[in-house]
Amino acid sequence: MDFGLNSRQLELRDVAQQFAVNRIRPAAERLDRLEDPASTYPEALIEEASDLGLRTLGLPERYGGSGADALTEVLVLEELCYGDAGFGMTLAHPWREGRMLAELGTEAQQERFLTELIKDRSFVTALAITEEHSGSDNALPYTASLDAGPRTTAIRHGGHWILNGRKRWITSGNVAKLILVVARTDASVPWPEGISMFIVPREAPGLRVGVIEDKLGLRLNQNAELIFEDCAIPHDQVLGEVNGAAPILRAIGPSSKAKEGAKTLGIGRAALDAGRQWAASRVQGGVPLAEHQVIGNSLAELAMELEAARTLVWRAAWASDHDRGAADSLSDMAKVLSSRVVVRVSLRSLELHGGHGIRRGTAAERNLRNAVTMLHATGGNDALLARLHRDLWRAGS
Repeated sequence: MDFGLNSRQLELRDVAQQFAVNRIRPAAERLDRLEDPASTYPEALIEEASDLGLRTLGLPERYGGSGADALTEVLVLEELCYGDAGFGMTLAHPWREGRMLAELGTEAQQERFLTELIKDRSFVTALAITEEHSGSDNALPYTASLDAGPRTTAIRHGGHWILNGRKRWITSGNVAKLILVVARTDASVPWPEGISMFIVPREAPGLRVGVIEDKLGLRLNQNAELIFEDCAIPHDQVLGEVNGAAPILRAIGPSSKAKEGAKTLGIGRAALDAGRQWAASRVQGGVPLAEHQVIGNSLAELAMELEAARTLVWRAAWASDHDRGAADSLSDMAKVLSSRVVVRVSLRSLELHGGHGIRRGTAAERNLRNAVTMLHATGGNDALLARLHRDLWRAGS
């Protein structure tokens, strides 16, 4: 396991870092304050990121992408999320869904959908799994009841599948031009054995957007309800095998959770930097806060915890490409640990700011809102810990 970064990784990291500082953060400071959640979407920034090659980072080179591995993705994503984690989350979806189409799609599917993804500078994607009653239990997964898991159905009718149901909390659901939708195609078996994945263009008849979530944090990232009412999808828009979506989801799980960890690291770095800058400039007791030993020790401890979390995130990312047997547990650990560490870092940074930190619109306040929102991402920490305990118990038996 070698974490020495090559020249291409360093180049991409630098591009993302400059873009985050000079373009993402100024836009986020303005957009985060808007009351209407639908108005916070930064489409112009998506197009700028596309011009830098950041929107197609995860696509194989033969399709015009960078062919980035998971470790490169977490490097770049941390930098983007240093600017704003909601924006970084939006941009990471075409990496994942684009790679899924490249690796699993038929030649006809790739020709139609990947061509559009690459050509359109504003093209983002979504993965629709979560439903109102079925979120964290998808991560376990809970299978004790046939009612568990997704209830959105897909019924074969001639050359089409007819989708009916509702999805909730779908990242970019209202702005994505292509959505990969998980639906039940066999209700007689536990849901992991009876779900399929469908390629659904945004303009598909019978698909409409419902609620757009008004969230505490990650406000530049859109989360929307998707409603399917007799939505007819041609049979040739099944991705992979019928009833074969569960293995696809298991395969993408580790790298997805490693990237969740990278997002939190970006927030944590932003919070730590805000705390350090404030402590260097704010004078108390005749000297800057940073010169008080208790404050200096606190900042040093936060930096140490972030570095430890980063090491685990990198290990999880590397394992998702090179050590599949260890990847699931490492990625669960990385996501849970990094999100908890970053909440502590963000809270301490806000405390250092005193009364200034609790004002609306400050960096300290925004970082804390973003940090606590990450506790619930990708199944939620409690569900991931339950799965981790189960896997470790089995490994030790």
